[in-house]
Amino acid sequence: MKRSNLARFRTTLIALAALALSTAAFAETLFTANLVAPAGTFARSGTAPVVIHIDHYSEDAQINKLAGILQQKGANALRDALWDQEVGYIRVGGGLGYPIAAARSRPDDNGGQIIRMMIDRPISQREVIDNSRTMDYPFAFVEIKLDGKGQGTGELYQAAKVSLNGDTLKVDNYSPQPLKLLAVRKR
Repeated sequence: MKRSNLARFRTTLIALAALALSTAAFAETLFTANLVAPAGTFARSGTAPVVIHIDHYSEDAQINKLAGILQQKGANALRDALWDQEVGYIRVGGGLGYPIAAARSRPDDNGGQIIRMMIDRPISQREVIDNSRTMDYPFAFVEIKLDGKGQGTGELYQAAKVSLNGDTLKVDNYSPQPLKLLAVRKR
């Protein structure tokens, strides 16, 4: 092979490797689960199928920007900022999907994975008219814990408020207990 052809071959190989690595970081992920709403929660008790589709996970720069907004301007400004973000969607039952504003994934100590998602939750007209106490809980928060086989459980905070405690996100749920996500499977 001539030197110029060898150089082109190496350049092409490097470009393909970089493309493969960059698309792996933005690979789509699909989860299915069963939502269980225990009695005494904000939701009606019962079960419903859930589909969570993540197009890509939020990057460090985006998360740092959102944390800065929360710390400097407060929860209302964070809700406004999340309105412009979309990394996927969550669909409960046969309803329409609702955008997930931010999603992070990290490995756990047991070879599994922990996925956390933040949503600027839909607020009903009734909540606004009544100026309900739930208006102080403008977010939804999802945490999924998977084992090494991509199976696990999770929790959905249907109405939550958030704050920062140092670098740690503190999530307070309106209901006495979160909704449960059972039989979570990564597809």
